Amino acid sequence: MTSLRDRGTVADLIRFAKESSDKLEASAYDVHGITTRVLTNSSRAARAVARFLQAFETGDDIRKCDIEFYLFFFDSLTDKMSPLPDKTGMLYNWGMLKVYHDDSLRYLTVDKRARVTADVAAGIGIGFAESSLLESDWLVTNLFFYPLWAQLLKVYGLFPLHAAGLASGGRASLFLGRSGSGKSTLSLNLVRGGFGLLSDDTVFLREAGDGVEVLSFPEEINVKEETIKLLPELSRVKKFNVNELRQKSSFSIEELYPGCVVDSSTPAVMVFPQIADSEETTLEPMAGTEALSESLRYGFFFLDPSTTRQHFYIMSLLANQASCYRLYSGSDQERLEQVVSELLTGHAEGSEGAGDESSTEENG
Repeated sequence: MTSLRDRGTVADLIRFAKESSDKLEASAYDVHGITTRVLTNSSRAARAVARFLQAFETGDDIRKCDIEFYLFFFDSLTDKMSPLPDKTGMLYNWGMLKVYHDDSLRYLTVDKRARVTADVAAGIGIGFAESSLLESDWLVTNLFFYPLWAQLLKVYGLFPLHAAGLASGGRASLFLGRSGSGKSTLSLNLVRGGFGLLSDDTVFLREAGDGVEVLSFPEEINVKEETIKLLPELSRVKKFNVNELRQKSSFSIEELYPGCVVDSSTPAVMVFPQIADSEETTLEPMAGTEALSESLRYGFFFLDPSTTRQHFYIMSLLANQASCYRLYSGSDQERLEQVVSELLTGHAEGSEGAGDESSTEENG
């Protein structure tokens, strides 16, 4: 990692923050070989990040890490805390969350309560937030910490994909869809049926040989109240973490199904699920080019022009490697599990032709 003394803007922010804080808590994480050290002046933020990255926490204090990320909380923000230069260009605007860039620096804002600056070349990020942000662990981890941290991971070859990942026999099915498309409920039903879980929301892709491997990011499972009522085994969960902002509750899947998490797998199927208004579950094969085009909205491309080319290449490898489908998931969960199992074994009705030579040629 580049010395902080050589990085100007970020180094100045870190020095200012350390002078304004009495004590920092440090934790270390090894995410598929990429090490991150998180330092914060908030015990609550430290706990939130530890739960968010619990699958990767290491007991060792990693001094020579790949990525270093500072999270500071104060009663109110000042002009010295991650100022946004006038010459920055906007990369992404999601209402309360915005991302900007200026050379190797990236800037993130969460409404008026948080500012983050990251130096992509140095692998360093620092964020300032009002203490009110601590009212929600999800705001701390998913909006304040995750977006620019994920960008720093991309520099090291880990590319996030907003998808659920289920594995069986070394082969993985990836389910790409927006919140509300049924990914978490589908994941729970498949894990209950014996599938291994990579994640119910986000996986990482990494180039492997002539193709792609999919890597786990096993966050807590997020479910709505109706899902809790629908699946009787969820009554055995001892503690749900309630997220009032998203009207969901989360829990560790290992509590119900110990050993179900799979570290990595080979993606064989890419599926775009929708909830059907019937019991019947049906499939429609997709050409690789169509799947690639639709998958781009789930690939976090907006965060950095410097890695977009490689990210697109990784996604094109995935669409070329996997058989691609639209899945209309019905209420008959037994049939849904059967359909996905058949996809992974290559015996699904209508599977012949999906991801075939013509779509391969189209993908280049």
